Amino acid sequence: MAWLVNAAYAQASATPVTLNFVDADIDVVAKAVGELTGKTFVLDPRVKGKVNIQSAKGISPGLAYPTFLSALRMAGFAAVEGPGGVVRVVPEVDAKALPTPLTGGSSGAVITKVIPLLHQSAGQVINALRPLVAAANALTVYPPGNAIIITDYSDNIAKIQAVIARLDTPSVAAPELIPLNHANALDVVSTLNRVFADPTVSADSRDRLLITADLRSNSVIIRSEDSGRLSRVRTLVQELDRATAAPGNIRMVYLKHADATQIAQTLRRVLGAESGASASASSPLASLLPTSAPQATGATPLAAVTAALSGSTAQPSSGSLPQAAANNSTAFTAGGATVYADSSINALVISAPTPVYNNLRTVIEQLDVRRAQVFVEALIVEVQADRAAEFGIQWQGLDGLNRSGTQGFGGTNFGSATSSPTNNILGVANNPTAVGQGLSFGLLRGAITIAGKQYLNLGLLARALQSDVSANILSMPTLLALDNEEARFSGGQTVPVLTGQYANASSNNSVTPFATFDRKEVGLILRVKPMITEGGSIRLQLYQEVSSVAPSTISGVDAVGLSTFNKRVLETSVLADDGQIVVLGGLLQEGFTNDQEKIPVLGDVPGLGQLFRYDTRKRTKTNLMIFLRPTVLRDASQAGILSNERYRVLGLDQQAVSPESRFMMPEMTNPGLPMGAPVDVRK
Repeated sequence: MAWLVNAAYAQASATPVTLNFVDADIDVVAKAVGELTGKTFVLDPRVKGKVNIQSAKGISPGLAYPTFLSALRMAGFAAVEGPGGVVRVVPEVDAKALPTPLTGGSSGAVITKVIPLLHQSAGQVINALRPLVAAANALTVYPPGNAIIITDYSDNIAKIQAVIARLDTPSVAAPELIPLNHANALDVVSTLNRVFADPTVSADSRDRLLITADLRSNSVIIRSEDSGRLSRVRTLVQELDRATAAPGNIRMVYLKHADATQIAQTLRRVLGAESGASASASSPLASLLPTSAPQATGATPLAAVTAALSGSTAQPSSGSLPQAAANNSTAFTAGGATVYADSSINALVISAPTPVYNNLRTVIEQLDVRRAQVFVEALIVEVQADRAAEFGIQWQGLDGLNRSGTQGFGGTNFGSATSSPTNNILGVANNPTAVGQGLSFGLLRGAITIAGKQYLNLGLLARALQSDVSANILSMPTLLALDNEEARFSGGQTVPVLTGQYANASSNNSVTPFATFDRKEVGLILRVKPMITEGGSIRLQLYQEVSSVAPSTISGVDAVGLSTFNKRVLETSVLADDGQIVVLGGLLQEGFTNDQEKIPVLGDVPGLGQLFRYDTRKRTKTNLMIFLRPTVLRDASQAGILSNERYRVLGLDQQAVSPESRFMMPEMTNPGLPMGAPVDVRK
């Protein structure tokens, strides 16, 4: 019986049908198509509207379902096929959230496809596919599998698969290795970069040409997406890889960053040459070497002439840079190679067979690199707070000194009339105008004469003084030092220090008195030697000294050359990260002094004892801290940013102190730095 039903359905499915739906509801059309195809349609409540389907002649019932799906797609709805012939019709924006099939599906149904790529990057290919997919459908990249996941209509996915098949092809930009037999890879690469350098080349990857050298195999590596450019570079490399036609085997190597003399000394140690060996007369470089040996001294010609006349060897001063000799060169022969360093042009002249030269050139290229610099900022902060107070009363009774007969005198006398005459009652009586600072109150009773000298009869002297002294000293020396090179900064003054003197004992001595002085640098000294480790941290060997001249307690001629110095020295080695602020050391000092002079018994009487007592109190507090912040400058851009910022800040500070205009005063310009970024002289 079943075979009769199937046969009848097959005969009915082969019968052409005519579809004519004008402004028909979607649910009505779905019911009719379901009867023709045997599928079950489940419509979302939001699926409402009308469709128009017209056929001029009869079509196969199998085409009715794709035709209905096309009509739904035009109305903004999508069909998602499920198991058992169930088709769910939902709005197009919600179709990607339903469990769509991963493979198969009728034309016009929404499915999900995972398309892996073999050659190209999925992240780059997806940019070309986005315009081909509606915004409501999903198009994502799975980076670990280098695959593209897309949810779209099955016929559109078939088109996208065809596009991906055209794009996912092996790239012509695969690196190509060209070994050299005669030429050096570095020389060939330098020539190729100059020949093919084109400043007008766009940022398109197809227009880029990358050329580099492999020193180990003496080969040239080229890479480009333009096969024509690759062919031209390959031909030029073959033309350059020929034995030199010039006699001999002498090559010139110009250095970019390193010093030629130091590189030559390194090569001499690598080749095992003796420290005093020089190029022989039979060497190919014999004609290039100077006829006379260079002088090893670093003195100037004037110093050499002075030393020849005086018979002594002149040494350069410690505060000046070493002067270059007339021909500061280094030459040696070892290992089948002759190397001559010419410091005037910072170049190496090498005579060696090609294999030896290639090995030496590899070492030179690794040594001739730009060394990093370290910008060191040292911060010295010193905060001082001093507070002092004194109060006392002194009495003096001298009225009876000028009378005849037996008389008495007395009084209180605190301090010294010679060392501190401004605070002592006898010193003030001798010179009232030299009374000390603060509030002073006294009582006079005329004047008296003692030993032919007249003094004021000062019967009472009361003094009161309170002082508060605070200081905030901030010093910030900075240094820019090359990696593993010592730098020094010094700022201050030179102070004379008395070392000896001679004075005549009597007026009859004919020897002229004299005094000898020495000079001492006072101020701030910073010496630092940075070393950048492989991990990026900075090891600093640092010496810092801060000195000053203390106020002298002696005045007059006797104080000339007798100076007292305050000195603080810090010497350490620290390890810091790039840009990290570290504390190097500090001094926290606090002192209290309580000085009391009084009359026994009377000075201890409560209340009235202050009339017979002199009190002096002083409290000092010093807080000194030293900080450090190193910053690594690895290229010219970092150094330029730092320098331009400091340049700008200094210019603004100079503008801030420019004089204001005044009536009857001529206009005067304030000298200062030109504002703006420093001019690049390389342009």
